[in-house]
Amino acid sequence: MSRAGTDGPMHPTDPSDRSGEEHLRWTEGARTTVADAAIFTVVESERASIDGRIGRFVVVESPDWCNVIAPVTDGAEPGFVMARQFRHGSQTLTVEFPGGIVDAGETPEQAAARELEEETGYAAGRLVLIGVSNPNPAFMTNRVFTFVAEDLRRVTAQRLDPNETLDVAIVAQRDVIELRRPDFHSHAIMLCALAWYQAYLRDGLDWRSRILAQAQENPNEATSV
Repeated sequence: MSRAGTDGPMHPTDPSDRSGEEHLRWTEGARTTVADAAIFTVVESERASIDGRIGRFVVVESPDWCNVIAPVTDGAEPGFVMARQFRHGSQTLTVEFPGGIVDAGETPEQAAARELEEETGYAAGRLVLIGVSNPNPAFMTNRVFTFVAEDLRRVTAQRLDPNETLDVAIVAQRDVIELRRPDFHSHAIMLCALAWYQAYLRDGLDWRSRILAQAQENPNEATSV
């Protein structure tokens, strides 16, 4: 996802001259807004490599997103509280963990609690942050925060946006985890959330604990918490 400029040399330097990771990095110069589409902004960013190449790259700036994995065990078998809805990009029906945009002034946890209640009518006694990802670092700047809902209870009716239509579905956990639902596993962000959940089930580490543990194991590759 780039449109390379014609200024400067167009070929990388000899790999033998490279050291560390600095040869991989690009430094931003000018940037121009190409389109403002309400839920995201398209930006053209001019960037320079360490060896003098100049390129123009398309970047999508979007608010952060959140999703909530909401397990329930009061049915015939363990399930997840999920949202079934039509997606305009794929023009298909999907089943997803509840979630949405982190609005201005909200923390990701506040947004997750709001989206869970608005979409499903359920509230969590506690939300545990288990993962943070970039949906596509090739051209997107935002993050997706994945939470697990604990002490789940039904508290209200849905409160949907004017053009939002979705059904609440209790989906068997095994069907989701074993990828038996194409309407779930066709969604890459849902698969990412599921991966965080499976890691959480294995070792019980929330996001902060996981990053701190990784920093202790690999101090040169520490990630900010």
